[in-house]
Amino acid sequence: MKRISKKVRIWVGLAAVILAGSTRLSGQNYSISTNAADWLALGTINVQGSMPVSRHTSLRAGAAYNPFTFGSGEKQKYFRRVELSFGARYWPWFVNSGWYLYSYAAWAKYACGGIFTHKAYEGYAYGLKMGGGYALMLDKGINLEMGMGGFAGMTNYTRYSCPKCGHNEGKKEKFVVAPAGLLLGISFVF
Repeated sequence: MKRISKKVRIWVGLAAVILAGSTRLSGQNYSISTNAADWLALGTINVQGSMPVSRHTSLRAGAAYNPFTFGSGEKQKYFRRVELSFGARYWPWFVNSGWYLYSYAAWAKYACGGIFTHKAYEGYAYGLKMGGGYALMLDKGINLEMGMGGFAGMTNYTRYSCPKCGHNEGKKEKFVVAPAGLLLGISFVF
């Protein structure tokens, strides 16, 4: 995971430079947010940055990282992952206010086990996240974002008999369509 974490720092740094340097700064344009639902998913650290490119469209880049393992032995649970995404949101009213639709290209390296079954999985996924949500303005610079969506793409993984034993049950590559998660986030707009 150390080799991947260096790549994550590079991609997050590049995204921050692109977001900060691509247009001039003006009021209520940029936003930085975090998803509380991801933090509850076994402590996934996450951040997203966005900037408008028109009254109805914003570009967004995000990263998520989870290095944590809980428990030991047969009771071990983990959802370790490194995820990068980039895409756009369409806002019918105007950027950072009201309803929105989104589409993001996403890539992830993951290892999960012991959560819903005794099996463990480790691999890569890449594809498209699509969905929608609502941004509720709580204060001049703070929004509460709610949303949900789905993922469609490819995954290449190895399945293990249990999180601890390492007994390889085989490799598989397949196309998947799955829920992409729940968004319940705080966004700081500046």
